[in-house]
Amino acid sequence: MKSLSQICLVLPLLLAACSARQGVPLRRSLPVASPAEKIAPSLRASLRSAAPETVLRVQVDLDAQVDLARLGQVLARSGAAKRERRARVVAALTRVAERSQSALRPFLERARRQGLVRSWRGLTIVNRLVVEATPAGIMALAGRPEVASIVGETELPVPALAAEPQEKPPERTSWGVTDMGAPEVWRRGLDGSGVVVGIIDSGASAVHEQLAAGFRGGERSWLDPKGRNSAPEDTWTGHGTGVLSCAVGRNAADVTVGVAPGARWIACAGLPEGRYNNVLASLCADWMLTAGQPDVLIIAWVLPTTGCDRSLQPLVDAWRAAEILPVFAAGNHGPGAGTDRSPANYSGLYPGGRSALSVGGLARGGGLFAATSRGPSGCGAPDFPRLFAAAEDLPAAFPLTPSTYVQARGTSYAAGLAAGAAALLLQRHPEASVTELEDALAGGRLDVPGALARLDRIRGRRARPYNGAP
Repeated sequence: MKSLSQICLVLPLLLAACSARQGVPLRRSLPVASPAEKIAPSLRASLRSAAPETVLRVQVDLDAQVDLARLGQVLARSGAAKRERRARVVAALTRVAERSQSALRPFLERARRQGLVRSWRGLTIVNRLVVEATPAGIMALAGRPEVASIVGETELPVPALAAEPQEKPPERTSWGVTDMGAPEVWRRGLDGSGVVVGIIDSGASAVHEQLAAGFRGGERSWLDPKGRNSAPEDTWTGHGTGVLSCAVGRNAADVTVGVAPGARWIACAGLPEGRYNNVLASLCADWMLTAGQPDVLIIAWVLPTTGCDRSLQPLVDAWRAAEILPVFAAGNHGPGAGTDRSPANYSGLYPGGRSALSVGGLARGGGLFAATSRGPSGCGAPDFPRLFAAAEDLPAAFPLTPSTYVQARGTSYAAGLAAGAAALLLQRHPEASVTELEDALAGGRLDVPGALARLDRIRGRRARPYNGAP
């Protein structure tokens, strides 16, 4: 009879074999020399100074992960439609996560009875557990062969939102909307109908006159991972409400702010106080993939340090594999060179090593918005930002009352405008892939009629007047 240690060593191999037979290609982590090496250095330091009864929240990534590149090749050969590709990606991620996490459950149950682990929950977007455990419980987790890495919960002390306050009375018509040619496209019958735009941000107001009619509604349309608000709220900064209004505002009460007024929206309050928290970001990212499933996703915030922080890349890759287009604010750390931030500066993304759709800012009088972050990209993206939209003197919804507005500034709002443009393109071409949308949009100043013409050519359809039908 095999010893328990022998069984533990062979179990990951058995799981990989089972997943391979199910048609899910896997990638494995590099072997590590000791359990301590699986623990992030900052967490190791915390464990050394923590009292034995302290309970810490950590993210535990397991060894078995879906190989999205190989899965994408399989899907490309299958000729599956876009919705089917999304469903198959989510199913593959779910299958691998459920199998390997269930194998770890007996250990977690035993550790809970021993007082080493207080709670855990599994994620799908990456094969990850969010665990509350004592230092001894975390060390015991690191000793498991299924575990690849453990990082502690981190909340950054400074706001991560890519926006700045602007002390001016708001105008009634957004020059950013007209500058990109959106009204011309509306006259052709495109307003974003049938498209869903998501946002991970400070929250969103479902009672503001610009957003009330566009909220999709239901359990799959709002998440507050802290569990404080069961309905959409945005009570701290108003940032998410304003950015979302630039994308999908209904242009109610003769105030024109939104590029895609016919699109619907969903939201996750992943930065409830405007600060980035890695656990909340993972929970929102997972919910967007498995429950919300928007067509376009706005990420209007950046990490505070320069250089390349790839901690979010597995989440971004999974969205893209599921045909969810992430649109990133470039950040407001310019005008110097090398002021880019992650995740907007990512390169090497699924599929084929693509760069993130990073949106920089334009000034009203022409030229660049002075504060827009600039490359060269710390992650090696050849162009940063890839796209530019209006980023100052923009009227935007504010959740103080259902009819309050502010004059907004920052690349966050430029990203909202770009996301609305993507929704217009998707109404015209619902089967357009993430890469096709990026190729149509990127390459300078945002021009929606021009982007539609490019997407027509990419999709092999002759450009012609629209009649309101996709």
